[in-house]
Amino acid sequence: MAFVVPHSRCLNLTLKQVVACSRQLQLCSSRNAGARNAVQKYGWEYLVRQEKSGRPLSPHLNIYKPQLTWMLSGLHRITGCIMAGTLLVGGIAFAITPVDFTTFIEFVRSLNLPTPVTSIFKFIVAFPIVFHSLNGIRFMGFDLAKGTDIKSVYRSGWLTLGVSALIALAIIIDNARNKKAVKY
Repeated sequence: MAFVVPHSRCLNLTLKQVVACSRQLQLCSSRNAGARNAVQKYGWEYLVRQEKSGRPLSPHLNIYKPQLTWMLSGLHRITGCIMAGTLLVGGIAFAITPVDFTTFIEFVRSLNLPTPVTSIFKFIVAFPIVFHSLNGIRFMGFDLAKGTDIKSVYRSGWLTLGVSALIALAIIIDNARNKKAVKY
């Protein structure tokens, strides 16, 4: 039978002592593993039955009805991750390669891509930035407990999507208008 070693005694020990201490802690925790209450036993038996039935242990997204609330929350996270990843990869790429940002832009311009193609790429860049910014402001309002009733949440969600698309389109239209005024 192992004795219980206080966690504070496991600090400042040699490797051999740490291994011995962790084995004693492991023995203590496995010794108490059988001491479960009725709810824990029932839960464990239920999980075992679920696993034997071949059904998934937890539901997947495809069983839920899509809702604007969780879709916008997911889109907010995805746009944030994509922008951060792009900034990280782009920053590292421009730092370790002999190509700088200006040279890269001049290369893209030299491809003479049709305006609809460049406009689509510009929208793909502009929309996540605008959406993430506006939705971030929306979430800050939620943090202040403003507009948290269901009707307001949906109204602000649709407004955020619409205004984001309009601002992204306005950026592209303004850029196309300025491109016609100034020839490169």
